[in-house]
Amino acid sequence: MTRVGKPAACTARAIAAVGASIAMTMTFGLASAPAHAEVQITHKITVPGLVRHQIDVHLPMNQEDAAGYIWNGAKIEVRCYGDDWFDDQLSGVPERGFTGPGTYKGGPAPGQPGELKVLTATPDGVRLTIVNFYEKGHELDEDPLWTDDDEVYCKARWIDADGHILTDTSNTARGKF
Repeated sequence: MTRVGKPAACTARAIAAVGASIAMTMTFGLASAPAHAEVQITHKITVPGLVRHQIDVHLPMNQEDAAGYIWNGAKIEVRCYGDDWFDDQLSGVPERGFTGPGTYKGGPAPGQPGELKVLTATPDGVRLTIVNFYEKGHELDEDPLWTDDDEVYCKARWIDADGHILTDTSNTARGKF
């Protein structure tokens, strides 16, 4: 019977510990990293009688990752601003009667395709669509002079369950809102 010496046993344990440490670092370290690299926000405003304001947020990734993020509590905060020499946050936009960001999550699971104001896992990533109607000359009317055009833009802030944050700013919509 061959007896393994004490130095050989210590070396084997040390190698096993290093290997386990590397495996745990790879497993847990990569699990908290975002699966996506960007958040994209666009919006448009149309004025046929009531002012229609639509905000679309998209985070590109595969559908399985999107569903996982939503199930684990990811959220998107959206704020809209008037674009002037100072950027004033619009009260009641995107959520009527509420000042501050509109916060959107799954409900508690991912939303169904076409569902509004809920995070949805789609084949091309997480999607959020917000549609509101406002009276002309109210919430989206950010310039007090009737001769001035209104300029409105929105910001999206993605926050995953681990606290990772991505942000984007939309295009600026101009008109008489």
